[in-house]
Amino acid sequence: MGLKKLVIDIPALIASGVPADRIECEYLFHRGNPGAFSLLEVAEFAVTCRQCLEAFCVAACPKEALERLATGVVKRYNMRCVGCKSCVLACPFGTIFPEVINYVSTKCDFCLNQLVENPDYEPACVKTAPPGTFMMKEVGVEDPKTHLFFVGERLAIKSPNWLVKEGKR
Repeated sequence: MGLKKLVIDIPALIASGVPADRIECEYLFHRGNPGAFSLLEVAEFAVTCRQCLEAFCVAACPKEALERLATGVVKRYNMRCVGCKSCVLACPFGTIFPEVINYVSTKCDFCLNQLVENPDYEPACVKTAPPGTFMMKEVGVEDPKTHLFFVGERLAIKSPNWLVKEGKR
């Protein structure tokens, strides 16, 4: 049995028309964070970032809050960010929005404690999101052909991104 991941289908969520603040979250530290905003923040950055070959935002960051992974994906570390906005100025496409994304935020724990106790457990976000938008399931590998990309060990995002045919950017 493989590792379960939280899978968020961005196009399905947009098509549902349900506002993100209607999606509930049971994470203890999300009291001031309505619904699944912290998850959607990670998901939106992962798919709006154009993943430039020469990522100026990564080079501009003085605190290494942005990093190019071995897979070529640019990852953002919110807790390293000091809010200097160097990445915003360096991004030629304007896809980094610090006024929308808090640089100090709580982080979803993917209900790991509940999953250890009950492998069939479904978090509140899965129960309250429109069907087929938030799912807790086993996912084997990333699949760019079906637009499925991993963000860390426990989150998978399904959404078309800026990758061009044949893996070129």
